[in-house]
Amino acid sequence: MQNLIDATFRRPMRAAKLTLICLLSCLAMTACAEGDAALEVTDAYVRQPPPGMKMTAGFATLRNPGSEKVVLTGASGEGFGSVSIHRTEVVDGVARMRSVSQLEIGPGESVALEPGGLHLMLMGAKGAVAAEETISITLMLSDGSEQVIDMPVRAPR
Repeated sequence: MQNLIDATFRRPMRAAKLTLICLLSCLAMTACAEGDAALEVTDAYVRQPPPGMKMTAGFATLRNPGSEKVVLTGASGEGFGSVSIHRTEVVDGVARMRSVSQLEIGPGESVALEPGGLHLMLMGAKGAVAAEETISITLMLSDGSEQVIDMPVRAPR
């Protein structure tokens, strides 16, 4: 009779408890991982484009506070068809934008995304981009993680 009780009640309860413990542990690890940002982002903003323009640029300072290099491999943004990393270069006296496939930021280093240099190119706006609104940009990192940053839209100065 005892074997019947064990098989019916105790073993399934033990399995259920172990499953619950595993699920809670996974949730706790995910919450901790999401709280650790790979990059510190300051001075982030998107330049408000002229009316009707479907593309604009995003700027910020990205700092790697960690002990390992961080590699930015891409980005995406709410309300845009695509977001990519670009660099402005002057070739034969003409400024041209070139796509950058990845951006490495060493431990303790900072990279400035600024007008006339590296920047985020936001293309295919799905609506008007108005000053004072905030655009969420998702940065994609080589380790498979993502970091969401909020970038306010600023009118050109």
